[in-house]
Amino acid sequence: MDDTTFRVLDTLSRSLGRTFSINELTKEMVEEHGTAYYANIYGKLHAMSEEDLIKLTKVGRASVVALNFDSYALIDLLAEVELRRKRSLLRDRTELQALFADAEIHCRDLASSMIAVRPESNIKLNRAELLLLLHGSGEDIDARKGAMGVVTVVQKLQGTHSLKIDSLALSRGEFSHLLRSEERNPLKEMLSDKIAFFSPQAFWMEVRDVQEGGRVAFEREETNPAKIAEQDITYNLARFGYREFGPEVRQGRKICVEYIVTSILLGGDMRRVEAVPVILAKSKFNHGILAFLAQKYRVSERLLGLLRVLERVKPTDEAEAAIKILESFRVEEIKADEDSIRKKMVLYNAT
Repeated sequence: MDDTTFRVLDTLSRSLGRTFSINELTKEMVEEHGTAYYANIYGKLHAMSEEDLIKLTKVGRASVVALNFDSYALIDLLAEVELRRKRSLLRDRTELQALFADAEIHCRDLASSMIAVRPESNIKLNRAELLLLLHGSGEDIDARKGAMGVVTVVQKLQGTHSLKIDSLALSRGEFSHLLRSEERNPLKEMLSDKIAFFSPQAFWMEVRDVQEGGRVAFEREETNPAKIAEQDITYNLARFGYREFGPEVRQGRKICVEYIVTSILLGGDMRRVEAVPVILAKSKFNHGILAFLAQKYRVSERLLGLLRVLERVKPTDEAEAAIKILESFRVEEIKADEDSIRKKMVLYNAT
């Protein structure tokens, strides 16, 4: 693969779902790779269009560029892009070689693909963030067993490599649902800056399958739960069945319940903290994402206490699974006020 083809595919794959004209793509490539020349990009894009690797669609006087997932060859080339990124990273960050090798050895029976998220920025903080796509049909019971297996392995890797590792393991169904979701969620934000270091073809085949069912978009900006705007918090609390007394609810960004819960726990407002079991009881949440965010942002102790109250008041499979993950990390529970939470759950019809 020549450098120009690599840079085109690298830029488009980081921004899946975003619309580029040729001029906009050239500017984006300059930001990503330092240099890019319109004439060279123009010629390369037309050659790639003839090979059916990309689609060039006329919109007014401009041509809009998009990856062509109908192309059989595209998946192999995107996998090659991932492996080239991997080689480049490991040349500069040799300490990651042993981590990747151990992860592949110990997780390959659990995961069809493994992805390092924001690897360069994370390793500077002496941490790693891993996304694993689980084997199997995606049935709940299989996915939970696989996710717990990943948690066990990751704990061992942390000790071996003296590195904080936050991991998220998803079934095929969870991966598909989260990518299609209209809400801001961690998965869509992970994929614009990542390296699929194990079985990248399997990763891109999953993306292609999701793409066939609807438009998929990666988000370039990561949500910081500590900085979610008050308007967005009140708007989403109302969406999840918890309308607060007093504040006017105005339109905000749709943000997943797991991010909102993490934001509330970071904020420390006890009135809202006691609302967490209410919104979890009234919403469909992902236990893996909830536990992942709690560990990443260090609010696991508070969350575990709230989940245990939720389990006593209104047991759910998702709450039980999240508790098991947090318990496996030997989290010290911060006990919640069960009487107060029970009253609040009754008030909001969450029992």
